Amino acid sequence: MAMVVKNNMSAVNTLNQLNENSNALSKSLKKVSSGMRINGAGDDASGYSISEKMRVQLRGLEQDIRNTQNGTALLKVAEGAVSSTVDILRTLKEKALDSANDHNTDEDRAIMQKEVNQYVQQVDDNALVQYNGKYLLDGQTGIQNETVQDMIVSALSTEWLENALDLIEQSYGVSFRNEWADCKDINVKLEEVTSGNQANALAWVSFNNGGSNGRTNSLDLTVNMRFFKNLDIHDTSNVNGTAFIPDPNNSSQLIGGTLDRTIAHEMVHAIMASSINNFGTLPGAIAEGMAELVHGIDDEQKSGLTRAAVNGASLSDFTSTGTGTTIYYTGGYMALRYMANQGGEDAMKNFMNVLVHHGASALDGAVSAATGGKFSTWTGLITQFKADAAAAATDDEFLLNCCGIDLTNDDTGAITGSDASGRRMAKTKDSVVPEGGSTTFWYAPESKTSIIDGLTVHWESNYGGKVGDLTLQVGTKANQSIKFGFHDMRAKAMGLEAADGTKVSIATREQANDAIRLFDQSLRKALNEQTTIGALQSRLEYTASNLTTAAENVQNSESTIRDADMAKEMTEYTKNNVLLQSAQSMLSQANQNSSAVLSLLQ
Repeated sequence: MAMVVKNNMSAVNTLNQLNENSNALSKSLKKVSSGMRINGAGDDASGYSISEKMRVQLRGLEQDIRNTQNGTALLKVAEGAVSSTVDILRTLKEKALDSANDHNTDEDRAIMQKEVNQYVQQVDDNALVQYNGKYLLDGQTGIQNETVQDMIVSALSTEWLENALDLIEQSYGVSFRNEWADCKDINVKLEEVTSGNQANALAWVSFNNGGSNGRTNSLDLTVNMRFFKNLDIHDTSNVNGTAFIPDPNNSSQLIGGTLDRTIAHEMVHAIMASSINNFGTLPGAIAEGMAELVHGIDDEQKSGLTRAAVNGASLSDFTSTGTGTTIYYTGGYMALRYMANQGGEDAMKNFMNVLVHHGASALDGAVSAATGGKFSTWTGLITQFKADAAAAATDDEFLLNCCGIDLTNDDTGAITGSDASGRRMAKTKDSVVPEGGSTTFWYAPESKTSIIDGLTVHWESNYGGKVGDLTLQVGTKANQSIKFGFHDMRAKAMGLEAADGTKVSIATREQANDAIRLFDQSLRKALNEQTTIGALQSRLEYTASNLTTAAENVQNSESTIRDADMAKEMTEYTKNNVLLQSAQSMLSQANQNSSAVLSLLQ
């Protein structure tokens, strides 16, 4: 090697190595001191990017866990209020059962009514519970109907079908839960029908007589959307499904009616067709009269309830089979009210009991059972019915004295109303099918099949509107959320208070008996809400557990990428530290090399 003084390449090379060792030591020191293998994008660009994404996901998962905790707290607040309402309803039913017992005087019942009024007010107070200033049970956060179909299906699912079947059981003692009902499935359809025999029908049940013993083996319930396609889904008071359309024969007139009563009418056909051998051989006046009698027609068909209608009809009009003739409806209704007036409070239950056990061929025996032996045949009853109509001086005299029909009051003439038995409460057009006072409690079927009072209902489509107005964000991506809502738990929606503010009454024994059924229905609603809240709480527990596991796994993955292996890094640090010291020593030696040139200059 040449001896030079201007460029000491040994020193330069050693210095470069010293700098490299110094940088390496600095990086090792940073890793050892921070505990991380990656402290910046320069350490591992792709690893740094992946790690940062994981950190963002981890922060999101931790927030989701807090969201589920807050959601659970909200649900607990709602559950507490609903539980209190359930307790109140238990107490209300207890009071109604007490009032229904005649060991109480009217004064005792008046005192109990004061308690009932206070309990009902407390139900309203419970419904106004808040979480962070947000009302939970006032109906504003519940499932909202987006279409008329949503509204109708929700009404059928929540109240109309169940209440209609309950009304039929009260009236005739028959149910799809009974073993003699062959067909226990029904398909629900919503169709717009503008022509044909059913064009002016609000709804109808289709069935055949091809099953065993002449019973039906299929049931279809069709709602005619011609009448209901323009319903106001935001009218929360339209609990009866009232709708009107222009009469195609007279545009200045409106035709229509209430869907809840029509459903009750049609379900009578359904259960009779399913339960009575050779149902199709029964006179049309009985088939249609029974369906009208369950909800009463004193208000809707008042003009047809006359002696002239009875006298103008022949005997065969009351004994022939088939449907569609007006006399089958009004005449059949009057004839059955006449029969019930002869047999007393349980006449129609006795009548139906014989038919479901012995079939249509036992019609005369059913008439005898209904009238306590006063009439032994249906023909004999109709003959006397027509004779009494002809002998009466006025329509009102005939209807009231012979049939027990009073057209001057608000009672619709349902067999369970006050006209048919003075010991019962009046059944008005609004109360004969007893809904709550608001559509905000209606909810859609949870699946395409529901079981309602022993009847399996198959829904044609998944209607039901949006899920609810409350959202719990439980995912790291947009719209990864749980949506839900609470139904209206106020007294009106639960059926405990009328639109005018009148509280449910137990002031008489008859009112107490009606209140018992109402409290049972309200209790079913409250328990449904309570179990729904409980199911949401259970789901949130699983959600929180899943989020915790996900957060743990993401943190573990991020640690694998970013955290330093301290044993390895300490080894590297020690190596770099020794190399740095070695380079410093060698640089000192290299700097001494140039001094050897001085010996040549001496």
